[in-house]
Amino acid sequence: MSFLLSQNLLNQEVDEEKIKLAEIQFEGMKTTFNTMMKICRTKCIPEEYGEADLTKGEMVCIDRCVGKYYKANVQIGQLAQSLGMDPMKLPSYQQWFKLQREMERNSKK
Repeated sequence: MSFLLSQNLLNQEVDEEKIKLAEIQFEGMKTTFNTMMKICRTKCIPEEYGEADLTKGEMVCIDRCVGKYYKANVQIGQLAQSLGMDPMKLPSYQQWFKLQREMERNSKK
């Protein structure tokens, strides 16, 4: 039997707040990934394609660009944590709190 179809998992309730938080986190990761891809593609791949596959130089450029973007993202996150920046004050988390308050109001009705 599949792990996903086990009886234990079928009987569990879904926590709407956790789902909303996961959706917000997913949107943040999606935005980061799409921004990175746009920046690296613009930097490393010419507008007019000469051939169907990437050249070795383009592949190396994209690899380095993605690596630098990821490293910078990690460093910014570490700096934010070391400065005591509260992630709960970020706009994406504010959106989550707004949704949470709306859910609480709806459940009281």
